[in-house]
Amino acid sequence: MGESRRSAFDCFHGAGCCGARRRLRRDWKDSSVSSRQTAFVGDVHGNLAALDGAIRAIADDPMIEHIVFLGDYLNKGYDSCAVLERLLHLVGSGRATVLRGNHEAEMLTALETGDLTAFLKMGGARTIRSYVGGRVGADVLADLRVHLPATHLRFLRSMEDTYETSGVIASHSPAGGTDMRFRIAAHVPVGPLPLVTSTFAHLDTDCGSPTGRLTIFCWPAKTFTQVDAHGRIVSNDKQGA
Repeated sequence: MGESRRSAFDCFHGAGCCGARRRLRRDWKDSSVSSRQTAFVGDVHGNLAALDGAIRAIADDPMIEHIVFLGDYLNKGYDSCAVLERLLHLVGSGRATVLRGNHEAEMLTALETGDLTAFLKMGGARTIRSYVGGRVGADVLADLRVHLPATHLRFLRSMEDTYETSGVIASHSPAGGTDMRFRIAAHVPVGPLPLVTSTFAHLDTDCGSPTGRLTIFCWPAKTFTQVDAHGRIVSNDKQGA
């Protein structure tokens, strides 16, 4: 990495400020630097090893100026608590944005209504165990509320719904629109490789499952890198497999 450039992960501070259902718009001041890239990361689903592998891959690329995580950090995998903690610190560095996925929205709904039914159907039991640590008591919701850090609750509430620049719109779920901006989303599994066309990219490649991958898509280059469930870079020959 050149001395004049900072890694997107040079600084780790605390969580960002809170807010509800917001849109974030970001435009780089110096439009003449065409090599600058934004990395968009698909569903993580509780896989800390994959997330750390993606972070290493991004940190090794000096062209990446900002990282946008597309939501669904919870459930499926076993490390949802640690995943949120890692993301919280990245947002605090000022070089990452996290969007809210339907799994985060459902966890907030469960905490607010006291009804865990829908969250558990989405695989929430593993998320709850990642917070409680040991045996979960008879009152599952009470155990979760006791062990869920206040910083994580504020973080869940502060997550954005969309990320926009003059050339791209990103959201957790695929969404249509009337303008000509490129659209990036996750949420809908598309197989081992991302689905990339001239107008959109869908990045949910089933991270959180044993054979799933976590996809990093760079804009405006429209290139991607993947890591496997253990956080190892997927080589080009295996990407086409």
